This record gives sequence, structure tokens and C-alpha cells, in this order.
Amino acid sequence: MASKSQGIPDLEQRLLAEERLLSTLVAVLSARDPSILDELEEVFSNPEFASDPAGRAATQVWRRVADDLARTRSMVSSGGGLWPAAR
Repeated sequence: MASKSQGIPDLEQRLLAEERLLSTLVAVLSARDPSILDELEEVFSNPEFASDPAGRAATQVWRRVADDLARTRSMVSSGGGLWPAAR
């Protein structure tokens, strides 16, 4: 049986993996329908949604995802593409 100290890093890695998966899904969906970002922003900025610890945590994750998407969009729109060094 794993000790608590061994379980925490595993849990953290699984949570980070799930966040990355959800971020990727949001990016794919927003490429197909840009209005989905506005709809998600409306949900996550609603005070009622963030009225409990789980809602506040989800709102914080959304902020990170939205910031990442904005940075990616900026890189792509600047003409450099995602990986200009790979050219």
C-alpha cells in the first residue's frame, strides 16, 4: 500500500493531466466556435458558480486556461506560428 507522501505526487500529476486535457479540449472547441470562450467566461465569472471551494477552484483553472489560450492566440496571430524555431 502506498504511503500518503507517495500518493500526493500521483494525485497532483493526475490533476495536472486532467487540466491539460480540458485545456486542449477548450482550445479545439474554441477553434471551431470562438463564441464558446465568451460562454465559458460568463459561466466562470458568475459569483454563484464560485460560491463554494470547488467552484472557486474551477474558476482559477479557467483563468489559467483562458490566459494560456490568449497567449497562444497572440503567438499565432503575430505570424510566428506556434513553433517558429522548427522551420
